[in-house]
Amino acid sequence: MNNNLEAVKKHLVATLLLIAYSLLLIKIMVFKDLPIIRIGPLMFRFGGTHDGPANLVPFKTILLYLFGGQGLIIGGLNIVGNIVLLVPVGFLLPLIFRNITWKKMLAIAVASGLLIEGMQVVLHVGIFDIDDVILNGLGVMVGYWTFLILMNWMRSGKFKTVVFAALIVIIVAGVLVYAFYPKGQPPKDFGPGVKRNVRLV
Repeated sequence: MNNNLEAVKKHLVATLLLIAYSLLLIKIMVFKDLPIIRIGPLMFRFGGTHDGPANLVPFKTILLYLFGGQGLIIGGLNIVGNIVLLVPVGFLLPLIFRNITWKKMLAIAVASGLLIEGMQVVLHVGIFDIDDVILNGLGVMVGYWTFLILMNWMRSGKFKTVVFAALIVIIVAGVLVYAFYPKGQPPKDFGPGVKRNVRLV
């Protein structure tokens, strides 16, 4: 009885978290309701393109970002942002639907990206970009894979060891970025005080 009650509580908490996070995603990714972020002399304004032709060619926008067409920082923020923001969705869904398969999760991942892009078009707050659907779907799947990996680690009893190793990797990565990232000057495609747009879908 206690186990069933505990399972119901966990299910309810996960459901409420998913609903709350979904509303936050709509605010951020559909309506672009984010303040301007300042990093030194740079100002990043999170917003999408409201007009222009839709992009129906897979990887067209992604390749533009990867090859520095909008500046490496802008490209990186767009790609990473569109993936990372959907990771919690993929992590929370298996907590709600315990027997969900990877095929069903993949269908949900694609549907999530299409829903966000579709809302932008219908509400006239953005244009449709198939690459955003791909990145958003990848974010959902990354969350799902992360959930599966963590569950396997916890069952194997090696969870503490893995967490410690992950912390070491994160610290080393942070030190390397700090050591090698050029200091005292912005990237070449930025000028002091220049605002740049980051397209989050």
